[in-house]
Amino acid sequence: MEVMEKIALDNVIARATELPVLPGTAQKVLAMMGDPDVSIEKIKRIIGSDPSLATKILKVANSAFYGGYRNIQNLNQAILRLGLNSVRNIVVATSMKNVYKRFGLAERMLMDQLIGSALISSIIAREARIADPEDAFIGGLLHDIGKVVLNNEYPNEFARVMERVYNDSVPFTAAEIEVFAFSHRELGALIIKKWGFPESLELLLKYFDNHEELAKERVLYNLAVIIRLADIMCQKNGIGWRKTAVNNVEYGNLPDILRIDGAGMDVIKMKIEEILSQCVEFYG
Repeated sequence: MEVMEKIALDNVIARATELPVLPGTAQKVLAMMGDPDVSIEKIKRIIGSDPSLATKILKVANSAFYGGYRNIQNLNQAILRLGLNSVRNIVVATSMKNVYKRFGLAERMLMDQLIGSALISSIIAREARIADPEDAFIGGLLHDIGKVVLNNEYPNEFARVMERVYNDSVPFTAAEIEVFAFSHRELGALIIKKWGFPESLELLLKYFDNHEELAKERVLYNLAVIIRLADIMCQKNGIGWRKTAVNNVEYGNLPDILRIDGAGMDVIKMKIEEILSQCVEFYG
């Protein structure tokens, strides 16, 4: 492979001028969530000012993923059913498409993988009971956000990385260091900090691939284990991955901490099949 000078993190930030920003409504919701005394009424007013977002919130609230056995017709009922953390996560997920500078096939695959990882992480967390499902959802949604920026600012170089992954079966982290002098996790941690998420989420991204460092904080370690399994399940289901790349994907030995046996894995797979076909499109 031709040797090229690696792209530095400072260059990416300088070229981006501004790291990706979420739409105004999403930023307002995130800011409000930082107030422990925030009311449902305030959140409802913000979301209600964006008809498109309000419609998506209602659709998701009525989906099977959130136990939509009784039809909900207004935002107040939707927020009560979902809870504020779920509302925050849905607002961020439905706003993700706005972060992309272009939206073709590569971006669609990235988007599907992020949403798929979020949904599956939440399902695994519910079954394994070692992490909050909403924390797992937002972690799964944002753990690869650095890839979005790399694709935005260096599409040709990012495409070269993906070619190595798909055509040569090189792990993403190995292909990435051939081109960039930093990891997409480092870049993602900067974005999370800018968006005002809790420091715990920033640390999850920063140390996602550093098992020794994550092991010092059990909550973050548990989340990383869940999200890694969710990523494998995305590959197995062809979510955000080309079909040609999923044939030989194996789960390997699941970490004991998950406490998921064969029957438990079958339950998770069944729930994934039920949920994904309906829910991924809500966030697109």
